[in-house]
Amino acid sequence: MFKFQNMTIGRKVGLGFGFIVFILMGVVLLTIQQVRTMEKITKRVVDLRTPTAHASLMMLNGVNHSLASLRGWVLLGDSKFKEGRILAWKEQIDPSLKEMHRLAPNWTEAENVSRLKIIENEIDAIRNFQQKIEDIAQTPENSPARKILFDTAEPLEKSIVSTVSKIISLEMDVKIAPERRRLVGILAYIETSTSLALERAEEFLLSGKVEFKQESINKWKKNIEQLEVLRKNIALLTDKQAKHFQSLEISIAKLGPLLEDIIRIRSGDEWNLANHWLETQAAPAAFRIKELLNEMTTIQEQLLENDVEEISSRTHFLITLLVALFFSAALISGVLGSSITRSISDPIREISELASKLAQGKYKKKRLPVNAQNEMGTLSKSFNELLDRLQEMKKD
Repeated sequence: MFKFQNMTIGRKVGLGFGFIVFILMGVVLLTIQQVRTMEKITKRVVDLRTPTAHASLMMLNGVNHSLASLRGWVLLGDSKFKEGRILAWKEQIDPSLKEMHRLAPNWTEAENVSRLKIIENEIDAIRNFQQKIEDIAQTPENSPARKILFDTAEPLEKSIVSTVSKIISLEMDVKIAPERRRLVGILAYIETSTSLALERAEEFLLSGKVEFKQESINKWKKNIEQLEVLRKNIALLTDKQAKHFQSLEISIAKLGPLLEDIIRIRSGDEWNLANHWLETQAAPAAFRIKELLNEMTTIQEQLLENDVEEISSRTHFLITLLVALFFSAALISGVLGSSITRSISDPIREISELASKLAQGKYKKKRLPVNAQNEMGTLSKSFNELLDRLQEMKKD
């Protein structure tokens, strides 16, 4: 069985130094391991978590910027808003999407990879929506009701007014009679009510106020009533007037449905296509992207918080471990050093004491204990044999 006291002095000293070196190596290796782990986590925070959160925020800002610029273009038609939208895509949305694709292979959350695919599809959709809105916003096709109003309804209204004016002008060549005065009044009312009906429709188109819509409908309804009265008194018209009256009926018949279309379109959601597409296509797509980015950002923030907590925990563990190893090494080194020192110094002290007694002649009964099978044990045994020989020689 192994006994420490039987070891040679060289082995004892070597064991002590070896044990100290072993402890130091263990401390260094554990420290290196912990530092490398913390370095890995820190690298993940710096190279993955933070860039992902930054790219998400940049994309969100870019989407909001592009929508704001698009709204400015739709409302004001200023080209600087078009330029702003282009910059939002060039400097924010596209670079952030590219950065996310670069980071995606290293993401630890598989759900974020799936979200990125959905975001990419939504980005393509919103890009197309915005371009379609931008292309139509400042064109006549953007407002079908306005196009009808200016391209068709107004020319018809002018034609009606002109025709009525011609009929009234021809009336000057006819002998004035009470029933004809009433005829002139009807014609004047038709002329005025036609213009008012169209004006109120235009005001409704611009403002969307229901009172303008209702007033336009009422004016046109009375206009048709007066036209019917005029039709019943067509016999009072001259041949030239009758011919103009036929043209008048045709124009009014065309204008009526146009007014209905203007009011119907303005009463619906698609009276302004750019605004409608903005609200029903571009904005919802942007909102979906925002939700996905918020989810990604929330997860990244949680992962970042977890990494920081892990770094803090490992740092605390490393400090605790180093302190524990320091005191353990100090205690073990002290015990081991003390044992080595006693195993060497005690026998030497005993030999020194016995040598002193030998010098005084007091060695007859005193002998050194042989407690170890090493250099000190051999020395003690040899010293005892020397005493025995001296004692035998003295007897002789």
